[in-house]
Amino acid sequence: MRTFAFWGLVIILLGSNITTQAQHAGATQGAIIGKLVDAQGNKPVEYASVALLRPSDSTVVTGMLSKGNGDFNFENIAAGRYLLKINFIGYTTVYKVINLKAGSQVDAGNIKLSANVRSLAGVEVVGSKPTYTMAIDKKVFNVDKSLSTVGGTAADVLKQVPSVSVDIDGNVSVRNGSPTIFVDGRPTTLTIDQIPADAIDRIEVVTNPSAKYDAEGMSGILNIVLKKNRKAGINGQVTAGISTLGGANGGVDLNLRQEKFNFFATYNVRSRKAWTRTHLFRKNIASDTTTYLDQYQDGNQFRRFQFGRMGVDLFLDNRNTLTISQSIVNGKFENNNDQTLYDLDLKQQRIRYGTGIDNNNHGFTNYTTQLGYKHNFAKEGHELTADFNYNRANGTDGTDYSLQYYDMSDAPIYSPNEPEMRYGRGSGNTTYLTGQIDYVDPVTATSKLEAGLRTTARTFNNNIITQGKDFTTGQYVVDSALSNQYHYTEQINAGYVNYSGTIKNFGYQAGLRAEQSYYKGDMESVKASAYKINYPVSLFPSVFLSQKFTGDHELQINYSRRIRRPWFRDLLPNLEYSAQSASRGNPALRPEFTNSFELSYLKTFSEKHNVMVSTYYRNTNNAITDFYTDTTLNLNGQMQKVVLSYPVNAATRNSFGAEFTVRNQVLPGWDITTNLNLAQTKIDADNVGTNLNNSGFTWFGKVNSNTKLPLGLLLQVTGNYESKRILPQGEAAAEYQVDLALKREFLKNKALSVTMAVNDIFNTDRDLNYTTTAFSEQERYRKRASREFRINVAWRFGKMDMNLFKKKSEKGGENGGEQPQREEL
Repeated sequence: MRTFAFWGLVIILLGSNITTQAQHAGATQGAIIGKLVDAQGNKPVEYASVALLRPSDSTVVTGMLSKGNGDFNFENIAAGRYLLKINFIGYTTVYKVINLKAGSQVDAGNIKLSANVRSLAGVEVVGSKPTYTMAIDKKVFNVDKSLSTVGGTAADVLKQVPSVSVDIDGNVSVRNGSPTIFVDGRPTTLTIDQIPADAIDRIEVVTNPSAKYDAEGMSGILNIVLKKNRKAGINGQVTAGISTLGGANGGVDLNLRQEKFNFFATYNVRSRKAWTRTHLFRKNIASDTTTYLDQYQDGNQFRRFQFGRMGVDLFLDNRNTLTISQSIVNGKFENNNDQTLYDLDLKQQRIRYGTGIDNNNHGFTNYTTQLGYKHNFAKEGHELTADFNYNRANGTDGTDYSLQYYDMSDAPIYSPNEPEMRYGRGSGNTTYLTGQIDYVDPVTATSKLEAGLRTTARTFNNNIITQGKDFTTGQYVVDSALSNQYHYTEQINAGYVNYSGTIKNFGYQAGLRAEQSYYKGDMESVKASAYKINYPVSLFPSVFLSQKFTGDHELQINYSRRIRRPWFRDLLPNLEYSAQSASRGNPALRPEFTNSFELSYLKTFSEKHNVMVSTYYRNTNNAITDFYTDTTLNLNGQMQKVVLSYPVNAATRNSFGAEFTVRNQVLPGWDITTNLNLAQTKIDADNVGTNLNNSGFTWFGKVNSNTKLPLGLLLQVTGNYESKRILPQGEAAAEYQVDLALKREFLKNKALSVTMAVNDIFNTDRDLNYTTTAFSEQERYRKRASREFRINVAWRFGKMDMNLFKKKSEKGGENGGEQPQREEL
């Protein structure tokens, strides 16, 4: 914390001393800058007409349209007296008198535009955001345009996002690598299946982040941005839906906005049922004989959770905003399975079988508190932001396991190692604190300096007691191999500086990030199991170079250094066991470091066609990967042979590939986005054991088609395919999935909408992998109910009310006239 306090002093000094005013050419010239904002929502007004007039005869000297953030600027303007005229449809025209002195810069400040209610009554807005937008440094997926994910979770949304793949367990990868997942730009204790899709505004994909972003994540950052409305007046939406798998969902969004106060709230509830099926076939190769295991599990998954979020924006004045929000998520996930095992001899003939259960459940409650502050200085783009995030997750866990063997004549078999019967009960909590300060100073009209500090601290506590039945006494005794009391803490401190600029059509950006981290863990139930790791300061440079060409196309090359730190479950040494397979963490695991290079080309054709091509190369040292080995474990006083998996640091992993993303408006009302990824990966794990090298070619593709049909219908078809993926000791089989959705809007202003979707039409979503060790060959197939028909209804309500908390004035109102507003500066 002393380090963080020191950095806090540094950033304050930066904010007070680094500010530099732009120099303007010519002793008799100056510059005029300003920003246009909506008077009610305080949001930027883009593409408004800003004209600079001569007061004597109102002739136009020059003009421009305001930028996407509401900014406008006129440079190299002769000294004198001018009249600014701001005009935009739906707003009252504003005039400002400007006195510009030679060699100076006049900041017109935040110019508020008041809505012209009379003119707005006749305006119908027909534009809409596309499903997927591409930029050279970031791609954005707009979730409200994804029809097949309505009523789902963030896991369903991420499956639709180009460049992203999600497996059956919810593990996310980008370009065949692990990204860092944020919520609203900050770390979170939530998993992607605990975030409702209806609460998400957009997904941001940054494949090669600059030094401004966290260095964590081999293949970049996925930022899940939650919805937050700032429309004037009272506005909201109510949703409800059901599915053929016995699932249901509902929710409400509400926002109340007036002058300097904005309140927003959202609540979602979701439940889902799904059958599950697992088949494992393993060949056990011993020194004297070969046997086989044929195992089946059939069961059900049940998911239910509630998601609530509320907050307040306080617009203290034109340049200072304070935001406070609170989220609460509560739910329970259950997995109940009946299992049957067959032991086979050398000729694969059944010699005995076993039956039992393998059940587990997880209850959770998550709290997230966010406090944010933003200050906009008078100079365009000059700002200071600070925020604090507190995450707390409380959980409970339970397991129930039994297995009774029989001979082939159905007679029960009893021996010191069987039958098996045990249960586990536990609880845990995670606390995650994040504090960050960011400062941006546009040093000149063509360059910008950014600097910031961040500290994160996480504490994890877990306690689970597993008891197994001793059939000789009939008593349950603690199974120390499957019980643990674990405490883990980590702290990561970081600071960065970034400088960017342009020279005509050439852009450059160079940055350096420094991070230091501390880890400490203790398995309190096992002697001499504590560890403490202090990593020194690591440097993460980044360089971005870009060139814009005439004809709306751009070329960029960039480099960044990345890190992937072990997650606490990767380090957790406790054992998890299920049907002769076991897994554990590895406290000796070290972070992996990646050098990431990317070359990208973006071309836009008449705003109807976009093409982006990227080639990339990643070199990773100390690559974290799973390792499988055959071993014998003492479980509940019994020696059992199992296949044990745990993470290790392989020597290297090298990946290179190409990504193609094309968005085409084929016809008016029909657009298609196609994404294709090709990659070659090689893993070298000879440092762990002999013959642990593997390499292979993988690819995956996604297609998203949106079509406007007669009768106001919107049809969306999405499909994805993923080829086989290599593992250090095997491979995962290829898979594909197709979704279809249809939406219809009703009533005035399209306030009511009905969405029908069929997920995984061909019922092909599953997981199949093959693993080979020195003493076994294994095939594992897992499948759960994925073909699902959902129907959802949404109703939008509310209207823009400029004086929500005030009495209405007599007819004509405060802004009833058409006279322009005049101010003198």
